[in-house]
Amino acid sequence: MKKLSLFALLFSVTSFVFGQFNTSSVSSDGVGNSATVGQTGLSNDSEIIQDGQMHVLGGVGNSATVNQFGSFNEASIGSFGNGNSADIFQDGWGNMASQTQGVGWAEDNVASAEQYGVFNSSTQSQYYDNNTAEVYQVGLWNSATQYQSTMSNGAMGSYASAIQVGEGNISDQSQFGQMNAAYVTQGEFYNTATQVQTGNSNSATIWQNDLSLGGYNVASQSQVGDDNVAIIDQGLFYAYGNLASQSQIGNENHAFAIQKGAFNESYQYQEGDLNISETSQDGLGNGSGTAQFGVENEAYTSQIGIGNGSGVLQIGASNFSDTMQMGDSNLSATLQFGIGHSNTTSQTGAGNTALVVQVGP
Repeated sequence: MKKLSLFALLFSVTSFVFGQFNTSSVSSDGVGNSATVGQTGLSNDSEIIQDGQMHVLGGVGNSATVNQFGSFNEASIGSFGNGNSADIFQDGWGNMASQTQGVGWAEDNVASAEQYGVFNSSTQSQYYDNNTAEVYQVGLWNSATQYQSTMSNGAMGSYASAIQVGEGNISDQSQFGQMNAAYVTQGEFYNTATQVQTGNSNSATIWQNDLSLGGYNVASQSQVGDDNVAIIDQGLFYAYGNLASQSQIGNENHAFAIQKGAFNESYQYQEGDLNISETSQDGLGNGSGTAQFGVENEAYTSQIGIGNGSGVLQIGASNFSDTMQMGDSNLSATLQFGIGHSNTTSQTGAGNTALVVQVGP
């Protein structure tokens, strides 16, 4: 690695360090790099590395900024490629933020992390081009992880956002492909959100306790293919200990789940194209499972009460299922195999049971 010249030291790298026992390390290789470090407090630590390994001139046009206030905060930025931008701001005690952008040719990625509080953790990794990642955390023991790769040079990138306010919330977002978007917003306590997307133009959104009381909710989304949409909302006044899982393989599938109350569970799985699954549960200990294989199948489930259970399995094309249960301990199952079947199940009261099986061409 080349030594920085006096010119580069004075004009390309500017460091301001205030306080006691703070440490800062900056290493830039190439032309046009910029690094700014500001630390105020006790025993904060920052490291910035800018090195374009594959470019003849090294790292070109990278920009990195670190600002830390408080004590025992750690920040690490590694930019490898050209035109990357990274930003870290931390205010509190014992927070940790890490950013890695590209290997070799990795142009125009943007990463931003902002943390307030105690022992929050943020890890952002971006590979290849044009990705954007944002983390905002306020509180205690929150953790956010973002991984983005377009998987080819010169491709359109993806967008990831994680907002967490409270204690012990965990967000993990991974995206492989182009023009994917992942959003997580969590509040209150010990919620967990996981998103994995592979393909192009997929969208995944998770809200948990953002506008309500509660905590300990778990949500997961997995999408493989193109133009899929997955949405989970666990909140709206009170949500505690709910679990929602969505998995889609194919193209242009849609999954939506909303759960209010406590200890509800929802599972949605779709394989094929143009399928729709929507689940709504409100109450205590309700359970719903939907699985669809094929093309243009639709399943809608609504449960309100305590201990209701429903299951839908559709295999084929253009099948339709609508299930509504209101009350306690109601059970329903719908199985449709073939093309163009339709069923509506409605139960009100307690202890009702319904079974529907339709098989055709």
